[in-house]
Amino acid sequence: MHRFLRKIVLAVMLLFLISGMTGCSFHYDRGEAAEWFTENIVDTQIAVSKEYTERKNEEGSVDRVWTAYLPALPEVKFELISHTSHGLFVSHSMQSTYYREIGKYYLQHYRSENPDCLSLLDISDQDTEMLYISGIYDDLNELDEMCTQMKLLADYTNAQELPCEIRYALSYREPQTLLNAVNPAEAVHPDTYVFETNDIWSLKESAQEAFAEYAAAYRLELDQVSGMELEEAVERCKSYQFTVTRPDGTEVCYPELILRYSDSMTFGCMYEVLKREGNFQVSGTPEAFSFTAADGSVCSFSYDYTCPLAYSSDTFPYGSEAFYYVCDGTEIILTDRPFIDKEQFYELTGLTYRKM
Repeated sequence: MHRFLRKIVLAVMLLFLISGMTGCSFHYDRGEAAEWFTENIVDTQIAVSKEYTERKNEEGSVDRVWTAYLPALPEVKFELISHTSHGLFVSHSMQSTYYREIGKYYLQHYRSENPDCLSLLDISDQDTEMLYISGIYDDLNELDEMCTQMKLLADYTNAQELPCEIRYALSYREPQTLLNAVNPAEAVHPDTYVFETNDIWSLKESAQEAFAEYAAAYRLELDQVSGMELEEAVERCKSYQFTVTRPDGTEVCYPELILRYSDSMTFGCMYEVLKREGNFQVSGTPEAFSFTAADGSVCSFSYDYTCPLAYSSDTFPYGSEAFYYVCDGTEIILTDRPFIDKEQFYELTGLTYRKM
């Protein structure tokens, strides 16, 4: 009996401990909300509405919302939100729309002075916390232009009396390897998506590095990346380097080539391996090539080889399009990503590969 009671007491203590680690067990009151704001957002005088309103959040729980403003800038109204979350128990945490609303205010004034200042960028205020300004670039020259526009805005907001945080993001518009985009004109490669808050130079550096890693893995857009940038990209992704084992047991490594997503080989990587091996009669480019397989059949790969699908499954989660390759005239379905796995690689070449 004592042992049973001891377990109950320990369980209750554990729940209180977890509650203390994850947030408040009760809603914040008006004074606590104001104190949280001055300690975490802006250390200045704040005016908060006496009454709160209740609003259902995305989880279906009820938040408490106060309207607030700073006496230094009363025309900018924002919200203090005692947010309710549900896990094993109910917890509460504070949120504020201050950065979003002050960002909108500064942006309005900035654009009134510079009407075309953000012509290459998209602006969203759908996030509760802050503005989201993003750019989808087609080449690195356009990336530079987008970063210039972002930097001028960031310099403007940083020079204002009251602080402002804006989330900036960049990604490469993917022309070949991405299928099933909701809007093809906005299709972006997930590997090249990067974001930062206010720090544009870090954003630009991250975007350039992500693009170089994309080029190294897919062997595409290599003319936009220097040899040094490719070497550095491979070094950052060295956990994806691999060795190829030939039928006679000889093991070779092509150190400038890398796998993608654990142990998948991109079309471009496969093309480079077959060329370096020298006995597959390879012709074409990393985007579209053909070769003679180990069994003597002629196989061809291309990013243009896509087909519609009439069903959805774990392999084809979107159920719309997939890549395929052609072997002696027969179309062989892959997935919605242009990758070759170890088993397919072995069947086609008689070679195996493994990560180093």
